Amino acid sequence: MKPIEIDALVIGAGISGLATLKTLRESGFNVIALEKSGFVGGLWKYRPDDYGVMKFTHINVSKYNYCFSDHPFPEDTNDYPHQEEMAAYIQSYAERFRLAEHIKFFTVVQRIERKDDAWLITACEVDEKTKEALPNRLSYYLCRYVAVATGHHATPNRPHLKGEETFTGDIMHSVAFKDAAELDYEGKNILVVGIGNSAVDVAVNSVTAGRAKKVYISTRSGAWIFPNYVFGKPFDLFTCRLLFWLPDSIFNWALGTIITLVTGDQKQWGLFPKMRARSAQPTVSPTLLHHIQSKEISIVPEVKGINGSAVTFTDGSIVDRMDHIVLGTGYMISLPYFDPEMRNVFLNEETNQLRLFKNMFCPSIGPSLGFIGFCQPFSGGLLAVAECQARWFTQLCKGSVSLPPKDEMVLSMQNDKVV
Repeated sequence: MKPIEIDALVIGAGISGLATLKTLRESGFNVIALEKSGFVGGLWKYRPDDYGVMKFTHINVSKYNYCFSDHPFPEDTNDYPHQEEMAAYIQSYAERFRLAEHIKFFTVVQRIERKDDAWLITACEVDEKTKEALPNRLSYYLCRYVAVATGHHATPNRPHLKGEETFTGDIMHSVAFKDAAELDYEGKNILVVGIGNSAVDVAVNSVTAGRAKKVYISTRSGAWIFPNYVFGKPFDLFTCRLLFWLPDSIFNWALGTIITLVTGDQKQWGLFPKMRARSAQPTVSPTLLHHIQSKEISIVPEVKGINGSAVTFTDGSIVDRMDHIVLGTGYMISLPYFDPEMRNVFLNEETNQLRLFKNMFCPSIGPSLGFIGFCQPFSGGLLAVAECQARWFTQLCKGSVSLPPKDEMVLSMQNDKVV
């Protein structure tokens, strides 16, 4: 079958893919996006039995910093929108700029390969009901530019806990957790492994909606828990370029001082963050400390082993009866459509790290292949970053700008510690 020739192809129709599709279209490129589901928005579309947000999820970045630059939220939207508001907002963006007509839904990419100075993409239709790929329904695209916008929340990271095969309860990854109210958590002891934003959401929801007897959060490195509001304003409104110009030592001191003034010394709540305040992805929760203070949630160290219903931690403490375990252990980047030899150039699968210049480009490949949204900004949301990345990628496609020489990009990556 002769491939369909276009200028550019975008993989994914989440927020990063939509921003890239719109920017390329506005610059006159003949571009389409391939999306394996039947809707836009990616993980922000709630699905009871599939990948995506939890039923109760609110974004942890305010609507002022997590929005498209030319499409603000309605004024009556919560400062921290609920997942339903997010899904409606993303849908309204796609409708306003007529993006859906350039998206091929229920289509999954199977292979991306170089073809002379172009990219050949093999795609496959997906059954709308079973979500299974239909191997006899293939399509092919030939283009000069490819933007991968599938994000880093792809495959659940599922670590093995020593002795877990003896556990008498159930173990699930947070990707399958939707609402504790729908689970048999009342009066039970729950262990949440991890202390990122999803893990904390699971822990708090298990106490409030699930009416759990006690929730334990297991963490190796502790965490700084950021409040939603400071002086009555969303916390992220106080970040500015001035702060990022400060030396790290001063920035970390200032940020840690502000958090301590608002929440108290986090060590007294058992959090014991091993890193400075700016040295890790923020965990934002307005209620976690309240539940710790109420002794409904306890912070415990790393799991040492499991024996039946008993869980032992590395400090020697034991919980004799644990009923359920939820793994809030993050995700692995998955790019199965690239040949392993090519994939190994820009993805270290052992460390789950992409080796890219400015989180976007592989020096040995150049500007024809861009990765949009594969980063976690410390301040503000991914949406604004993805929009800026989409603009840069588009300008490179137009030839208005160019990437530095390969050796300069490699040196920059070494300085950024991404090589």
